Amino acid sequence: MSKKRVFIDGMESISFIEGMVRMEMYNLNGGGQQREITEELIMTPQSFLQAYSAMEKLMKQFTDAGLVSRQALTGNDVQAGTSPNFK
Repeated sequence: MSKKRVFIDGMESISFIEGMVRMEMYNLNGGGQQREITEELIMTPQSFLQAYSAMEKLMKQFTDAGLVSRQALTGNDVQAGTSPNFK
């Protein structure tokens, strides 16, 4: 069985519907100005908690290495596709 690799630019939304966590992923097109939903990741709540824990550990490693800071994002930063967290 081979791995499938999928590149995404970001997550559009996350929801909990009928007992499952659903995450809509997007890619940018139109010169980076438009988001197009290209993938949907669906997982059990337990799988989501495991993924969340792994992401928390990675964020701590990024923070410890000085790659990111824990600044709050503003709505404008998210819509513009840039984050003040990344130096």
